[in-house]
Amino acid sequence: MKKEEIISNIKRLKEKFKDRLSIVAHHYQNEDIVKLSDFVGDSYKLALFAKSSTAKYIVVCGVKFMAETIKILAKDEQTILTPVTDAMCDMANMANEKSLSIVYNKLKSSNLKIAPVTYINSYIDIKAFCGKNEGSVCTSSNAKKIVEYYFANGYSILFTPDYNLGKNIGNSLGLKKDEIIKIKRDLAYDDTNIKKAKLFLWDGYCYVHKNFTLKDIENARMEHKDAKIIVHPESTEDIVDASDLNGSTEMIYNTIRDAKAGTEWVIGTESSFVNRLKDEFKDKHIYELKESYCDDMSKTTIESLYETIKSIEDFEKEKSGLKYLVDIDITMKQEAKKSLDKMINIVSL
Repeated sequence: MKKEEIISNIKRLKEKFKDRLSIVAHHYQNEDIVKLSDFVGDSYKLALFAKSSTAKYIVVCGVKFMAETIKILAKDEQTILTPVTDAMCDMANMANEKSLSIVYNKLKSSNLKIAPVTYINSYIDIKAFCGKNEGSVCTSSNAKKIVEYYFANGYSILFTPDYNLGKNIGNSLGLKKDEIIKIKRDLAYDDTNIKKAKLFLWDGYCYVHKNFTLKDIENARMEHKDAKIIVHPESTEDIVDASDLNGSTEMIYNTIRDAKAGTEWVIGTESSFVNRLKDEFKDKHIYELKESYCDDMSKTTIESLYETIKSIEDFEKEKSGLKYLVDIDITMKQEAKKSLDKMINIVSL
């Protein structure tokens, strides 16, 4: 089928299922997917959507940890599908429950009162581990509040998997160098200042945001003298420090949306998202800090989206089974939900 025919068929199925079907997409999805979606947001907004949605079928256009998160928070009677089951997250792949538990138990044996906090860019095993150990999930939009909550209650934090987000939050809270310890992925760390440490940061990263350099900032300042530079806090601390603003994907979207017409912006984040901002807000002058795409986010196509929704129609006609179902371990789901609910409850305080 041609592109126009596929889009037409997706729209036909959306009209057929009406409120029984919701297509949700992360901001990094391509423009065609975004236009066909019923709800678009960053990881936190997608999580909140999952808590409130009443749709029978939710199709998640994103990567694996996002589909898992929505499955964790969805009601038992809801069916969660994702068009690409092998759309992963390199950062999430850098941590697992077995390694995290080794470090956590070692830190506890040093008589530290410690809580595990995981960035939402992690898989269900990590979220479940946090749920079992009085920990929480966080997102880039609420990480500072989550960290502050645990500090206020006398905890040090084992933060996984994104070192850069954790370091930038620690810097924003005025932590000293000896209050932050990096946990290498071979599980080694310097325990010289272990009693002083407040943040133990896993050595994971997002390659999309680690791609930016100070030379990119310098070039942007020279080429766009009147522009403000805004970046995602998954960027390294030197990039965040050299920029004018930093914030979550949703914060970047809202900042550009609300900016005055004619203002200039250099944006350091995923390129599909930046290109969409250029198209959506033509009254502003928007430039990329550097081209940097998420390969796994680009795996979702209108073809795979159509195939997923068509399988719902075929399933209800008893022609075939559902395709691309999101399936998770029930025990892990219960524990992981604790950590997600903990995040939502802390943010609402």
